[in-house]
Amino acid sequence: MLERLVSLLAEARRVFLVAHREPDGDALGATLGLLHLLADNGKDALAHSAGPVPEEYAFLPGLERLGPAAPEGVDLAVILDCHEPERCGEAVAPFLRALPRVAVIDHHQGRAEFGAAIWVDPSYAATCQMVFDLAGRLGWSVGPRAATCLFVGLQTDTGSFRYGNTTPQALRAAADLVQAGADPWAISQEVYATRPLRLRLLGRVMEAMELFADGRLALAVVSQADLDALGAKPQDLEQAVEAMRGVPGVAVAALIKQTGPDQCKLSLRSRGGLDVAAVAAGLGGGGHRNAAGARLAMDLASARTLVAELLEPLAAAL
Repeated sequence: MLERLVSLLAEARRVFLVAHREPDGDALGATLGLLHLLADNGKDALAHSAGPVPEEYAFLPGLERLGPAAPEGVDLAVILDCHEPERCGEAVAPFLRALPRVAVIDHHQGRAEFGAAIWVDPSYAATCQMVFDLAGRLGWSVGPRAATCLFVGLQTDTGSFRYGNTTPQALRAAADLVQAGADPWAISQEVYATRPLRLRLLGRVMEAMELFADGRLALAVVSQADLDALGAKPQDLEQAVEAMRGVPGVAVAALIKQTGPDQCKLSLRSRGGLDVAAVAAGLGGGGHRNAAGARLAMDLASARTLVAELLEPLAAAL
């Protein structure tokens, strides 16, 4: 399928790139990185991402080229960092379903059943690393704009090269991206800048956090009222579950945030003893062994009860 993807990209003249809704650094980095690569190599590239861009990524070159809807006259669409059209948002999902040529590039676990060319490989640390490798296979040079975007995704999905997915290949790709023009210091100043609002929100999360299974499971819930009290947004919780996982003794962390009257989003993190991707898959979600999530169609109290009852025995067995 990788050969098929290379062929489709080489042949296409007008390419539409799509990230998953509520994009993170890897989704945005891969989408914008590939957009710059295509444009630098004579292709007409357009992109879309549903939902607001987190403020730490507002510096990424090419954000102004994210359109609100699907364009006309597209030869090929590429879904990045997920493998389901519905995860790309209502504005483009029907378009992707109807388009004859759609490719998928993703490093998340799960069976991909959609696309004319499917490249899903969880051995990669980030989708941005896959896009970088793809550029090499196509013989494309990587300029500073593409390098900056791709470095962001690789840096954030490896936790600044601290997580278990920091492989020799990931580090070599990062070094090559720096050689191509990515500035680690300047990027880190933007991505990891101190944001007082997020610190106050994190304080609330940590104060309300509950421990189960002799401290091996950390669970916290965040209501819309909690966000409103600080003038915060759901994306301001991006790093909260990571902080919960960092508590000594915690093997599994779960953060549930309210996204609607009967809608919640669950974020899961593990230190490696529990495959949280399998847990998330059982709830209709997915992800990686140590980082996964799911959307829950229920109120916050019901979601807390469900997650606690599901995870406590699993954490106790670790």
